[in-house]
Amino acid sequence: MFKVVSFNLFNFIEPPSAYYDFENIYSHQQWQKKCGWICDYLAAHQPDIIGFQEVFSPDALKALLAPLGYQYFTALDEPSLISDYVYQSPVVAIASKYPIIESALVTPDATLFPLMGIANDFSFSRKPLRAKIALAEFGECECYVVHLKSKRSGMGVDTLAESGMQGGADLMARQALGSWASNMQRGSEAALLFNEITKQRTETQLPVILMGDFNDTLQSTALEAFRANGKRVFRNDIIDPSLRLLNDKMLADAFAEFSLFDTYELFQTRKKLNATLAQDEYESGLHDEDSDIAEDVLPPVDPLKYARQATHYFGNTGSVLDYILASCEFDASHPKNLAEVSDYQTHDRHLVRPEYERDSDSTDHAPIMMTFTLRS
Repeated sequence: MFKVVSFNLFNFIEPPSAYYDFENIYSHQQWQKKCGWICDYLAAHQPDIIGFQEVFSPDALKALLAPLGYQYFTALDEPSLISDYVYQSPVVAIASKYPIIESALVTPDATLFPLMGIANDFSFSRKPLRAKIALAEFGECECYVVHLKSKRSGMGVDTLAESGMQGGADLMARQALGSWASNMQRGSEAALLFNEITKQRTETQLPVILMGDFNDTLQSTALEAFRANGKRVFRNDIIDPSLRLLNDKMLADAFAEFSLFDTYELFQTRKKLNATLAQDEYESGLHDEDSDIAEDVLPPVDPLKYARQATHYFGNTGSVLDYILASCEFDASHPKNLAEVSDYQTHDRHLVRPEYERDSDSTDHAPIMMTFTLRS
């Protein structure tokens, strides 16, 4: 069994450095409180692998985690220095209790840019990180950490020419253009990252876990590349002769081998299956004359008990922006299954029931944690 967490740290930057503006500097007390909150969380939940986002101070994070048992840490990118001590463009990082035996930043395939209709100078807004981790008993696994482009307008006043409009008309037009620019960036990042994950998996044949802040829902058009069930494939589009010979079930398994699955959905499917098996087993043990009381004796599964909680709030509106996706080796229904998602947790107490003394310098995202149990 091992636990994986996706954890947006929300501007993790060691003073006297500042994030985005010279006024954004943590006091000594705020910094100690933020670090203490992170340590308390990790001590309470004991994840084995953590994918971090919004890291401005990788060295400080590495030092913070080492005493907690995370001997292995990788952050290969660096934030951008705006001026003096002010930084922008935080990076992603990964920490593990198991050996990280290889790591690299993911680079998009530039030959695809003109085919996708994107600019030749395209780059990820934050470079994704890949780490090959040697998990005890399970074996090697490729873990990716991502922080996709946010929904904030991709066009500011300095990048958009004078519209010729004023007031609300000007603002709404800029918002429409800027929002679509962000969607195109995020969608391109998702598709190009999926392409690189697929190429790497073709070479290594290793299981994959992708975690991070996707800044959108998996149901969005921008993240279609990551939806295992969102792609329609017609037999007339299949070129490979070996694929053409497969029946529908074998063809679905072949496609699933290079798909990524939402681990929350895998968890839900497992819970429903287990509940159904338990119900069937119970009812099969009843005498015929007792079958009409089965529902009274064994209560139905409460769907709200496992309802998905939001990982981020804008005002009073919650959204799921943080995900952990996994390859078919973690799908209990796939022939290549090696492990299953045995638990899913959204740790949102600091968002829905905050206490100032405890949570004032925590994070604006809820960490999500998946527990994977090896197949027996």
